Parts: sequence; C-alpha cells; structure tokens
Amino acid sequence: MSRRYHEQVEVRLGPAREHGVRVEGALSTTPGDDQVPTLFLWRGRLHLVRAVLAQWSQRVPWWRGAEDEEGTGGATEGSAPALPTLERVVWRVEAGAGRTGGTGVYDLAQGERWWLDRVTD
Repeated sequence: MSRRYHEQVEVRLGPAREHGVRVEGALSTTPGDDQVPTLFLWRGRLHLVRAVLAQWSQRVPWWRGAEDEEGTGGATEGSAPALPTLERVVWRVEAGAGRTGGTGVYDLAQGERWWLDRVTD
C-alpha cells in the first residue's frame, strides 16, 4: 500500500559504501560524488537507509509557487521572494526505523529542502 505525504524531513548524505547502503541500478551522480541518503528523521524517528533503489529528476509545476514548496517563498523582510526551484531530485530508498521495525520504501525529494513524498509498506 502506498501513501502520499508532503512533509519536510531532515536527511543526511554520505558515501554509500562507507555507510553500508546498497545501491541498485545506475545513479545519475557525477564521478567521485557518491553521496546518497544514509538516514533521515521523520516524525521524530530516525530511519536508516539500507538501499537506494532509484533516483530521478522531476520537474515541479511552474504554478506551484515557492510558498507551496518552501512555506515562506524564500523572502526575508524587505526583500522580494526568491524564484522557486523548478526541478528536484527524487531518491527512492528502502529504509527502516530501528532494528525491530520493518522496512518500507520511501520517496525523498531533494530541492531547496528535503521532503518525504511517498511511503510504500
């Protein structure tokens, strides 16, 4: 079963081999830059990434303003709002919260901030 979310998460990146993260398929990273999500914090629980299943770029619809993605529009007091980022990278990862919990498949979207988009049990 798959559920859609649009919740901000905190994600840590690191070398896949060093963190024991299995990488399936070819990733679109530049040579020497093997930084992948290794863990993320969602709803107060730490999820350890066990495998990166896929990675792709996704266009954000132009009509979704910066407020939809970032919450503030990137504006500070006395400044004009920043233009929204119209492209983001989505990482599909297999992760679990703790040793006793099961694993799930999570879609993590990387833009100006990190978002959890989808969870598949």
